[in-house]
Amino acid sequence: MHFRCVPNFFPLWRWLLGLLICLGLTSYAIADTAPKRIVSINLCADELLLLLADPEQISALTHLSHDEGASYFQTKALAYPTTTGLAEEVLPFKPDLVIAGEWGGIQTVTLLKKLGLRVETLPLANNMPQVFSNIELMAKLTGHPERGATLVKTMQDYLASLPPADTHAPLAAVYDPNGYTVGPESLRGQSMTLAGWRNAGELAGVRDYGSLDLETMVRLQPEALIDSPYTINTYSRAEALAQHPALRGTRLNPKIISVPSNMTICDGPWIIDTIATLQRERLQLTQPKPAK
Repeated sequence: MHFRCVPNFFPLWRWLLGLLICLGLTSYAIADTAPKRIVSINLCADELLLLLADPEQISALTHLSHDEGASYFQTKALAYPTTTGLAEEVLPFKPDLVIAGEWGGIQTVTLLKKLGLRVETLPLANNMPQVFSNIELMAKLTGHPERGATLVKTMQDYLASLPPADTHAPLAAVYDPNGYTVGPESLRGQSMTLAGWRNAGELAGVRDYGSLDLETMVRLQPEALIDSPYTINTYSRAEALAQHPALRGTRLNPKIISVPSNMTICDGPWIIDTIATLQRERLQLTQPKPAK
């Protein structure tokens, strides 16, 4: 299964670069009304801003944008100054647009609005339509709606090419520290379904976000656990839950599928890479083993 220009399962940044070249989306002239000094005080806004804005439009990002575990575009973000989201840090940049998140930074947003600054809010996405909406919103805010429209269309074409869900699909569970998991009304849960997995969290009655205890995991017997470690090769009792002997016995030994934390903290087009990874891991798990 291939796009006309770029093969599936490429790392997202190479995929996007190929897409831009393929479709001839060179730099567009920004209208006089488009913002020229944008400050982001939200990590997820950082990510979409780095993807869709022209570099010279960005004045500052959040300090988390420089954190490899949090920021998908960490390398690109290193070129920009950061703030911790305080109003007194934002004001010296004299922004003509500040982008905040739906949660957090309420006091900063209130003060900046009182001072007459334009502040826009990026909502939290819990499903694919909301991911598309956020991309289109950021593209519009930065003055590049055509970039957002093209990216969304390519993502939609990819998702439309995926096979329908199989009632006999293998069972998996998102299993982060302390048994944190997701249900079908979450973006990670939806990505599992699109990749062809059944969701153990849903079978346990989790609708959006919740947890799975060991007894439930042993009862459901998932064939794979999907984690998203913030820091690789660290240890805590909360993180060690996936290695509990109850899950590593003779009847249970689920495959561990790790998705980088910087691909699960914020929504964005990298969700396509997550779906591709989960689909590839499912196919490897379900493929018949060659006869000896």
